[in-house]
Amino acid sequence: MRPSPSARGGRPGARVGAARGVRAARPVYPAPAVFPSLPVADLFPEQLTALRAAGLVLAVLVAAFAFLRRHSLRNGDVLILLSVALALALVSGTELLDALLRAFSFKRENGTRIVGVAVFAILLLFFLVVRALHQGARMQRELSEVLEGLAWERFRRDGHPERFRGKVAVLIPAYNEAENIATVLERIPDEVCGQPIAVLVVDDGSRDGTGDIAEEAGAVVARHVINRGGGAALRTGYRLLSQSGANIVVTLDADGQHLPSEMHRLVEPVLKGEVDVAHGSRVLGEAEPNAFARELGIIFFNRLVSFITRTKVTDCSNGYRAVRASVLPQLVLRQEQFHTSEFMIEAIKRGIPAKEVPVTVARRMHGHSKKPAVLRYGAGFANAIVRTWLR
Repeated sequence: MRPSPSARGGRPGARVGAARGVRAARPVYPAPAVFPSLPVADLFPEQLTALRAAGLVLAVLVAAFAFLRRHSLRNGDVLILLSVALALALVSGTELLDALLRAFSFKRENGTRIVGVAVFAILLLFFLVVRALHQGARMQRELSEVLEGLAWERFRRDGHPERFRGKVAVLIPAYNEAENIATVLERIPDEVCGQPIAVLVVDDGSRDGTGDIAEEAGAVVARHVINRGGGAALRTGYRLLSQSGANIVVTLDADGQHLPSEMHRLVEPVLKGEVDVAHGSRVLGEAEPNAFARELGIIFFNRLVSFITRTKVTDCSNGYRAVRASVLPQLVLRQEQFHTSEFMIEAIKRGIPAKEVPVTVARRMHGHSKKPAVLRYGAGFANAIVRTWLR
């Protein structure tokens, strides 16, 4: 006789029910769902406002201008104009800008959307400023090359290279120094350390007849049609003299501050082969008292150049120097005005043997200095030092 269901442990299915109860008590994990797609904004706005319409019209005008002027504009300028037109069209005629700002978490609250637009606008402005600076620098280099090329062609056509071959060439950059140039040229000796001297004056766009007076005094004159600065005038002179086969190039100012009678101090160590560059130093020599701010600036910049070059420098702002002409092509010179420190730092970076020798810096004979005000001069000088060292 079979035991009753109760005797076997209860009603039929009770154990199954208990098992089902256990299974029901377990946590149920939902199946992994597919990642929901991001909400996509409508491509076109619901209504075309006056502002959007104006943007579209402006986009069309910019694109038309780029197309019509494509033959007279640079390829890069045409591409930028077309990019601007496309950006205006997308911003004005679609909701892509809204989607882009939302992707970077710039929501429509508390003015964050305006901040987002400002961020992108600043980035675009930064790009345009960098490009403009690059183009400006390239145009300056091209202009300098044109001026140097014109000066060389006239210099060569007039047969001047032969006058400097194998000689000590005295290079004088001059701008509106009609009152001083004749006296400076009269003081230059015919020879130094037994070597014959030839003089080249680079007239940097003077309007007072400086170049004519220099020619009457017997100097060879190269001319810039516009004023470019003392550094540009020196670059032109360096090119003319190095290509003419000059032996040594001595640079001095046209205002009478540098004494031609001390030229042998600079030429002798280069001529003997001790160094390739001899820099004049007013600190080692003598100098007329200057304004306190300028004296303080000279001390500061001397220490700055000494620190960054790890070379003892006593006068980084003196343009009275002698250099072997064969080393001039090695130097990268770009400064238009603050050229003295650039030359010294370049020579140190290239490992060109150099030394400083004592010289005298006197007051200018007539007229006023072409140097800018103290603060502007200091800023420009510091900029020249840093840029020369970093490039």
